[in-house]
Amino acid sequence: MNSLKRYSFLAIFLSIGIVSSGYAQNILINEILAANKKVSYDGFGDSDDWMELYNPLDSTVSLAGMFLSDDPLNPTKHRISTKKSYWTSIAPKKFMLLWMDAEPEQGQRHISFQLNKEKGFVAIYDRDTNLVDSLYYELQETDVSTGRFSEDDAEIAVFPTPTPNKPNIGGLRLIPNNAHVQADVASGFYDNKISVQLSVNYPGVIHYTTDGSEPTIKSNIYKAPILLDSTTILRSRVIREGYKPNFISTNTYFIQEESSLSVVSLVSDPRHLWGKKKGIYRNYEKRGWERPAHIEYFDRGIQGNFELAFSKTVDIRIAGKTSRRQPKKSFAIFANDQDGEDRFNYQIFDDKPIESFGGIWVRSDATSGRNVSELWVGERFKNELLYEVNSEMKGNVAMQAYEPILLFLNGEFWGLYNLMERKGKDFITNNYGCSEVNILTGENTKLVSGSMNEYDEMIAFVATNDITSDSIYNALCQMMDVSSYIDYWVYETYCGARDINVNIRYWKTKEEGGKWRWISYDQDSWYRSDEPSLSYYLDKGKVFLLIRLMKNEGFRNQWLNRMCDYLNTGLEASNVLSLVDQITDKIALAVPRDKARWQDTMLYIPSGQRINWIKEYASERPVFLRDRMISYFNLGGATSVIKFDVSDGKGSVRINSLQPDVLTWEGIYLDNVPIEIEAIPKEGYAFIRWKKRKLGRKSVIVVLPKDFKEFVPVFKEKRPLLVRH
Repeated sequence: MNSLKRYSFLAIFLSIGIVSSGYAQNILINEILAANKKVSYDGFGDSDDWMELYNPLDSTVSLAGMFLSDDPLNPTKHRISTKKSYWTSIAPKKFMLLWMDAEPEQGQRHISFQLNKEKGFVAIYDRDTNLVDSLYYELQETDVSTGRFSEDDAEIAVFPTPTPNKPNIGGLRLIPNNAHVQADVASGFYDNKISVQLSVNYPGVIHYTTDGSEPTIKSNIYKAPILLDSTTILRSRVIREGYKPNFISTNTYFIQEESSLSVVSLVSDPRHLWGKKKGIYRNYEKRGWERPAHIEYFDRGIQGNFELAFSKTVDIRIAGKTSRRQPKKSFAIFANDQDGEDRFNYQIFDDKPIESFGGIWVRSDATSGRNVSELWVGERFKNELLYEVNSEMKGNVAMQAYEPILLFLNGEFWGLYNLMERKGKDFITNNYGCSEVNILTGENTKLVSGSMNEYDEMIAFVATNDITSDSIYNALCQMMDVSSYIDYWVYETYCGARDINVNIRYWKTKEEGGKWRWISYDQDSWYRSDEPSLSYYLDKGKVFLLIRLMKNEGFRNQWLNRMCDYLNTGLEASNVLSLVDQITDKIALAVPRDKARWQDTMLYIPSGQRINWIKEYASERPVFLRDRMISYFNLGGATSVIKFDVSDGKGSVRINSLQPDVLTWEGIYLDNVPIEIEAIPKEGYAFIRWKKRKLGRKSVIVVLPKDFKEFVPVFKEKRPLLVRH
């Protein structure tokens, strides 16, 4: 339970012109308002947060020279001014309101820090930094204050009607957070009807609901075990007269439900979702609106059993751009600490060893059509496909992990979704270990977090220097991770994407030596297999940085070779189709139920249409891209099939960024773009030469594909060293 702490200390000095600090030790923090919207306004007309102090003595007390802080490790964060005693003195039995607005220049009662609305600490210290009074508080509601129940009662209470500069009245005491209702049956999947008993180790009445709504004094009163014979959301809390209702216990009981996928149960009061004025599902264009909710994630094991991975209080938003206008919407889900934990502590994604998330994304299938303007749904694989390719290739661009799930909203089946990482600061910290970062978005550069100054400086450097110069290009390589940028535009070009100003993020750690890196996401906008992407990006001035970099031969050749590396492996037609089968097979059993749920309100693509389309695309796109790269950059020549053979098993061959783990391999490269080949011996062997003597004896060679097409390295076993005695 929140507590107000107060200590008295022996004063050791008197200051001329002010009351001794011994009297100041009696000052009380009476009330705070950390989410002020329209309760009260300062002299400048601002509805700033405030803290109210109370002087219980029979004499005036001056606060001049005392300290205020929201950090117990930094008690001197704000020193109360000694300039004019009128503004820093509290008359006997009176109150003083201090504006916590981080604008001390507005006056002596304006403090240099703000109150944290999530939860926090605030304290007043005497002139020797001895603690006078302090207040710990939890998540604050708008226009609801927190403070002493009364001047004579230090127990913490909340005040639905705040009382600035007045005695505290009408407060609701707080029920301890650990006094929440317990159910004797755990959330989960059950074959038959169940009976659930509720209990709580605290005086009060248990109220419960079964429709997702928050229990109130008007809700059902628990008197006997509750019989459930169908899927039900059971929400319960203890309610006591004169106390603020406490934590809501939420349990999801699936009765005779089956799923081939993991399952998410998302629960929020129907008013928060569909309310006329405040419902986020109904008012979906109100971006940034958050509402309280609860999530339970049931991870489906290999044997088909479900484990309750986490059950968590959260805040939710409607997510997405175009998709938010669809009946089937996406959700951004943020962990909060109302239940004592502010993270999702579980490894959600098998291919990423990340066990803690600040937020997750439940993403709908909004555009199974060719691009975002075609709002067809029903055959999803494009974004997932590129993630799988990137994982196979150990790509240099970051992508969000995903897990297909079934979503139930307030106990109702809501459809087939993807559970995904969110792409903000937490994503970068989890994937790269960087906590202090600058994050930007859009080709036209908008700030997400931190500062954009260093990016602007880099763009100015590119714009005002001769990028064809190797020294200038090498200097730029110290500012940006070129490999990350190259992979980003390999994916965009392969897809033929045109929504290039929205689905792009880039970031840089604030640590010394950091470079700009790129994040690729929402790769659902694909065009024709003969889409002339290079012309769109470069001729029309759409992508300034890419236009400039393509003028440098070294960068251009690296990008061309990386594209060819991808087209020979990750984006090779048979691999693409194999991954599509893998993705669609996993969700096959869930697709018919999803369609049955939404087909009356959404446009479902004819079964098999997108699958047939991707088969054609996967075969045609590589051919088109190779020809297009040659013609667009005036490279001349054609393409050549490059082969290598290490069937003796004594080593391997690297070609550009690839090191295929096979004995024989072949791929297609551009005749007049140099490729780099390296012979890599196994342990115990040494490279001697290339079988074709014209290639020489160097293990790393650079050749033109038109000149050399077959590479067979010669390895020899190392002789053991003879030790003479």
